Amino acid sequence: MAKCSTAHSRQYSQQSRLGVIALIILGLTSPVSWNNAAAVVKNGELVSAAEEERFNRIKQSPRIPPVKSADYCLNAAGVTADEVDYIAFGFDGPAKYLRKTAFAHIKAGEYRHLLQSFPGSIEYAIQLYKLRSELIESHPALASKPWVFVPHHLCHAASSYRVSGFNEAIILTVDGNGENDSGITAVGRGPNIEVIARRSIAQSLGGYYGNVTQALGFRRHVDEGKVMGLAPYGTDRFDFSGLKISGHDYKFSRGYNYKRFWEETTVRRKQGQPITSDHQDFAASAQARLEDAGVALAQGAHSRTGLRKVCLSGGVALNCDMNAKIMELDFVDQLYTQPASHDAGTAIGAAFELSARMGDKSDFVMSHAYWGPEYSSNEIGSFLKESGVMFSQSQDIAKDTAKILHEGKIVGWFQGRLEIGPRALGNRSILANPSIPGMKDRINLKVKHREDWRPFAPSMLAESANQLVFKSEPSPFMLLTFTVRPEWRNALQEATHVDHTVRSQTVTKTANPLYHHLITEFESLSGIPALLNTSFNDAGEPIVMSPRDAIRTFFCTGLDYLAIGDYLVSKRPH
Repeated sequence: MAKCSTAHSRQYSQQSRLGVIALIILGLTSPVSWNNAAAVVKNGELVSAAEEERFNRIKQSPRIPPVKSADYCLNAAGVTADEVDYIAFGFDGPAKYLRKTAFAHIKAGEYRHLLQSFPGSIEYAIQLYKLRSELIESHPALASKPWVFVPHHLCHAASSYRVSGFNEAIILTVDGNGENDSGITAVGRGPNIEVIARRSIAQSLGGYYGNVTQALGFRRHVDEGKVMGLAPYGTDRFDFSGLKISGHDYKFSRGYNYKRFWEETTVRRKQGQPITSDHQDFAASAQARLEDAGVALAQGAHSRTGLRKVCLSGGVALNCDMNAKIMELDFVDQLYTQPASHDAGTAIGAAFELSARMGDKSDFVMSHAYWGPEYSSNEIGSFLKESGVMFSQSQDIAKDTAKILHEGKIVGWFQGRLEIGPRALGNRSILANPSIPGMKDRINLKVKHREDWRPFAPSMLAESANQLVFKSEPSPFMLLTFTVRPEWRNALQEATHVDHTVRSQTVTKTANPLYHHLITEFESLSGIPALLNTSFNDAGEPIVMSPRDAIRTFFCTGLDYLAIGDYLVSKRPH
């Protein structure tokens, strides 16, 4: 990591001990990231975080500088540019990035990709200049602030470990690539993170899964979740010969992630073509090998350290089935997965890593994902009046919405602060009764406008989760899968996958009291302590952020009602 100004560090340390000021860090993703975001950490506490896509409405906002999200995070934190102490950046600087990537390709013998390091580094430098210029244009005082470049996978590691609440843990980061690594194994002990193993780009599990995604006719970097969703329909029968699991590790044979995969892949599908049983089996086989590799990494780390808590991050850590296999290992007592595990989380990680190195000893735990914009009842009411839509004000929005859901209606649920990460967790969600046959098909076809085989997930009361699924564990971010108990399979049929598993969210009264109240009211009517939950967006769009986004999506889809703040919006009189 680039060194901080010694004088500035000493000044902060002295003032911090006297309790005079708080250290304020603006965290940013690299503008060449696939999911761009910003965050503000104040005195070791996360106070705001949001993804750029939610503001500009461009899915993931790849290669787009996180300027709008930075503006929001500063405003939401009540922080002026003058008050910012550092800007922490979730990537190495351009020169170091070039050296690292070039050396990585030489080491891997991938000379064709070596030539790509140079234009890639030039693009990075240009995008970085653009980001700095746009930020300074909006906030001139940021021109004098020190920028600290933090290696990409260290940011991923910090984004999970430093907000997990663990005093010590194994840390696994797994993604496509960042500088010259595709992942690291590290040990967190107290304030320190020690890297004990690195995985090169040639050993990229994210690259492997991206290749599988592309081979199946989906978009890499975007549709990997579709492969995970397709896998349970198939049988593990394909041999991915280039990926070997041996002992407590995995290894790709030379060139497998670049050339040999395509030479050996016999199952190919063009986008839009029908999905066959071969495609299903291919997805199942690829998913099984990913799970094997993830388990091997965890086993290897445990054998070296003896630690029984695990932190996961990186884009591949969004794979719920792999996470569940790791959670089931007999030596894993607790598992924490960063809800924004993809590149967006590196904004959080960069800020927390710098904060820790500057001496903050916060015990902050990221127990929820609600760090984005929120809108007051007055703001929402004024917008609805200006829009000319039909609406009514509710005295108890949770109770009224529960009744509508029990009657079989589909509701857009817009409340509180926006979630960070790809999962809607009860503040920007589409909700439905999970027990009504055909509900999944109806939402896929008329609301989400996506493939009919795509599954949905349940949000369930945390105190009832063990009644509904086997081996229940806390799952606040919908990043683990569980098997539904037989007696609950009818009640949860539309939120349960074909293999009887659910990617469930456990909802606590502490983390989200209104959502907990809604599910409780629904249980009182239906006897089911869970709701079908999916993200509030149409196909190919980011999750809605503002009332304007919500109204537009409401009227462009087959939603029956919109519960927004204290108001119920309908398309016809009610």
